[in-house]
Amino acid sequence: KTTLHATEEYAKIASDAGLTPSELAIGFVRSREFVKKNGSVIVGATTMDQLKENLAPFVNDVALDEEVLARINEVHLKCKDPCCCL
Repeated sequence: KTTLHATEEYAKIASDAGLTPSELAIGFVRSREFVKKNGSVIVGATTMDQLKENLAPFVNDVALDEEVLARINEVHLKCKDPCCCL
């Protein structure tokens, strides 16, 4: 699958979970064990609204359930290296 198709699928997963795509992405990164134990999540924004959206998963402690994580992994398996195909 192409990167653009994967992006659409990730956006659908986020929508189904009641999240924005950036909230889904941050929630996913925070769900990784190596980040929980020893890492951090770096967020950036160019507007105050983007910053608020990017900080929401920390304030609201977004936790992705197993179904959402499985759907994310399914998309990843279809498009493992997004820089190689649009």
